[in-house]
Amino acid sequence: MIKIGRRQLPLNALRAFEAAAHHCHLGKASEQLGVTQGAVSQQVRSLEALLGQQLFERKHKRLYLNSVGKRLLNAVTEGLDTITKGIVQLDSDSQSMAGELILCSTPSITNNMLITVMGRFNRIYPEVTLKLLQIPPNTPVLPDEYDICVCFGLPDDTTNMETRKLITTRFYPIVSPTLMLNRAQIENEAELLNFPLLHDRSRGWLNWFNQFANGQTKGHEGNIFYSDNYQALMAARLGQGVALAEYYEVAADLTSGQLVLLNSKGIELGIDTYLVLPRKDRQTLRSLIFTEFIEQYLTELAGFFDPEHRIV
Repeated sequence: MIKIGRRQLPLNALRAFEAAAHHCHLGKASEQLGVTQGAVSQQVRSLEALLGQQLFERKHKRLYLNSVGKRLLNAVTEGLDTITKGIVQLDSDSQSMAGELILCSTPSITNNMLITVMGRFNRIYPEVTLKLLQIPPNTPVLPDEYDICVCFGLPDDTTNMETRKLITTRFYPIVSPTLMLNRAQIENEAELLNFPLLHDRSRGWLNWFNQFANGQTKGHEGNIFYSDNYQALMAARLGQGVALAEYYEVAADLTSGQLVLLNSKGIELGIDTYLVLPRKDRQTLRSLIFTEFIEQYLTELAGFFDPEHRIV
């Protein structure tokens, strides 16, 4: 068991580790921290020496978080977030955090990302009342009253709104490992037709096969059609077939092994995920801090994927 007291906490090394772990890249970590790459490397090595455990695997000149590093990253991120938010609350001139925060998002984004962020936020700011409204993908008009919307596709009229792209959406084939039992690993994209395909209204599979498998969907049986992406993902988790999913939607499933990435080729549908805020004079401290929680969560997820979005 590692024994270390508060007086021995290597805060600089922990900050360097967190940055390196999020990026899995020392150069990007050094840019974030404003120090040299050598300094980050030295801090990480000193932390590993102090703990007596490796935090990264180093293969082919690349960094990969190991299981120990992943556990430490969760703890360090939560601790630094708590310190940061506590400092923000010390500003006596800032507006009070107490009050209501109205969120809106699609079912898939809500269930696969926003609920986790809401839980984290509530643990630190229990004085904030969170209210969640549901909107459909590609909704043309947002609710009359909202503080933050996470939208799949922008609304028609963004006048008097602040918009920011959160994610360039890219969908990958995912499947339950139970469906792979007694099946050979696929050798080419067309072999996905040997599996039941789970569709939603985005018509993602049509675009995926057109791009990667010369449109070879004719004669395929076993299609199941759902009205939205979240239903298709739930069906994939139950082993009904192969669905298309964005990495943030299934990060927890891929980490736990409930789902596996069947093919590393992703397709962009030209519809991205956006953060939408009201005009600046309607933004509150609550909404700005919750926005930071969303961005931090996405940064953490990205740290667990390599450029092909495979779990590290």
